[in-house]
Amino acid sequence: MELPSFYRTFAKNILRQSATHLLSAQKRFTSSKVCSMTLGLLVYCSTYSAYASGIYSHLQLKQDATSFLANEYKQTPHERIDINIGNLDSRLRLGQCPVPVEFAAQDQTGLGGNISVKAHCAAGNINWAVHIPAQVMIYREIPVAIKDITRGEFLNAGHLTTTLVNISNIRQSFAADKEAVIGREAKRNIGKGEPFRTATLDAPTTVKRGEVVKLESLVGSIKVSSSGVAMADGRLGQKIRVRNDSSERIVTGVVRGQGLVQTL
Repeated sequence: MELPSFYRTFAKNILRQSATHLLSAQKRFTSSKVCSMTLGLLVYCSTYSAYASGIYSHLQLKQDATSFLANEYKQTPHERIDINIGNLDSRLRLGQCPVPVEFAAQDQTGLGGNISVKAHCAAGNINWAVHIPAQVMIYREIPVAIKDITRGEFLNAGHLTTTLVNISNIRQSFAADKEAVIGREAKRNIGKGEPFRTATLDAPTTVKRGEVVKLESLVGSIKVSSSGVAMADGRLGQKIRVRNDSSERIVTGVVRGQGLVQTL
């Protein structure tokens, strides 16, 4: 049985109004603020329209962050650099940035390791920032111990070799070349294969207590030399006291070489 015409007209109006309300609600949702906080990831953002701006894909963000880091560390002495960018929360949606995204590496040492990269877009109604976890591994040829070294040993070329090392894992300053190691004294035991950390090396003792040393003094532009007796052992660059043979006075000087002290 066919419905009366006024029933058919009423039903069409109801369906038309429902469709209009549904479309309006969908647009309001896609234009709402999208903000998300997850473990290790902080995002702040402003209202944007998915229809007008599009989405900045996670893949593109990771590629851009990788390019930024490669350029950031290219001035660091290295033989090889490996960069790994961590994954983002799959629920995160970022508006396509109409200008180049700004990146900043948060690296206190400047030698990579586990770091964070801040990506930021601020253009018109697009405003978001995200912190991306990353790992930068910088490999460099540096000297390492070729055998176990005992505290007190004086180091020579036979104590070391050079090899490719991930310097991002070395949390202390280290000797970058052989010249910084040879002639030094081991302040503590150093294991085979270990890099030579600065804290494990000491300048050699070049002056012994009771030894006759050459004293040098600068009077204006004139260098005056005399002799004296060291009152203590001294390493290169270390201050010691010396008794002047001529005046019998005790003076303070800096050890400048084997048996050589420059007065202050």
